[in-house]
Amino acid sequence: MQKVDLELIKQFLLNQASQAKENIKNHLLSSFQSIPRDQSEISMNDLRNLLAKFWEGINSELDKLSNHISNANEIAILRNSNKKGRNEYKLESNSELNVFTSRDIQEENKEITRNFQNETNNYIDDNEQIENETVAKFFIKVAQISRISYKVSQKLLNTMKEIFLKSNEDIIILNDENLRKEFSFWIKNQEKENEIKENNKYKEYEAILNQENPLKTVKDTKENKYFLNLYHDLTIMYFHCHIAFPLVEIDFKTEENFNYEKMIDFINMGKRNRKVNFVILPALISNSSRLENGKSWVFTFSKNTFKFEDSIINENLNNLLVIGNPDVKHIKDHNEITVHCKHEKNVQNVEIITEFELPKILDYEFVLSIQGENKNFRIISKAKHFNIDNNWEIIECELKLANKTIISSKNVIEEY
Repeated sequence: MQKVDLELIKQFLLNQASQAKENIKNHLLSSFQSIPRDQSEISMNDLRNLLAKFWEGINSELDKLSNHISNANEIAILRNSNKKGRNEYKLESNSELNVFTSRDIQEENKEITRNFQNETNNYIDDNEQIENETVAKFFIKVAQISRISYKVSQKLLNTMKEIFLKSNEDIIILNDENLRKEFSFWIKNQEKENEIKENNKYKEYEAILNQENPLKTVKDTKENKYFLNLYHDLTIMYFHCHIAFPLVEIDFKTEENFNYEKMIDFINMGKRNRKVNFVILPALISNSSRLENGKSWVFTFSKNTFKFEDSIINENLNNLLVIGNPDVKHIKDHNEITVHCKHEKNVQNVEIITEFELPKILDYEFVLSIQGENKNFRIISKAKHFNIDNNWEIIECELKLANKTIISSKNVIEEY
């Protein structure tokens, strides 16, 4: 174990104090040299200006010295308790550190985007009524996962940094840049040396990833297995972006019009006048340049193709709703469903009123039990507003998620 003597800090501050003394002396000489040589006396006003100039120089040097002292107080002194069985962490010079690089991120991103493109093939339907509707519903779930992963990556960063600081001693780092390099080096070593993997994921990260897992309550389907792997892979890649050299920026910003220099759209390739509906996967930028495959992956639409309305986009991406169906317990806790029926001359306007919102992309439906003139039957609807025959009577309304009844209500209000 290489230990760094605290004398380094002491010597650093002594050097800065010595430099401050030299600078103050030079300020004093410079101030007096500003007095004209042929002037034997100076006025009180000139004296005040001279002293003010000299004092300004002194204050500047004192501020610099104060900052150096403050920085020294904030030096990260990392301890290694040398517990039995622990891998020894050796301090290397920054130039020799094997840290995460933008090239590492690029390789991770290539694998993720390759799998993403392959998975997309399962959602392309040439016979659907509105072009790209099926693939759009898949894309918006991927977009949601990407934003959740970004949020979790920041928590992973903070948690792993705490572990790093607690598990190392006697290492002195004089600035934030070096701290980030040491941390990046340590993480890369941990991932290489402690590869106890479960489903190709590092065991050290599993607790954090599972705690924030957005797929806890969904069915174990092939689609959701892909989403779970995507969540893990994106979270770890974004975490690596935070500690890469040079830093890799994760950018979810979008523009209204498709721009091939900044975006990737492999569904509507070649179509003119495409508009961007939403960003699926963010841009990855390092040194002001996008990584290979690091442009924003976007879903676009044109005049005759499918698009989500802005309200749906905002509801699903900005609020980070859970992938799949929402928390059933949350819905049951807000279990009021009221059916309001307004009778007119030839038609009955029906409105289903709930205390919660159900995004259109979710697998839900309202099932209404109807009593007609000669028979009973059921109506299935995803809409909350629709018209029925004025002579029909609604007996009951059920909310189903993935074909499972979540709420059943007989609360029907008739208005004539």
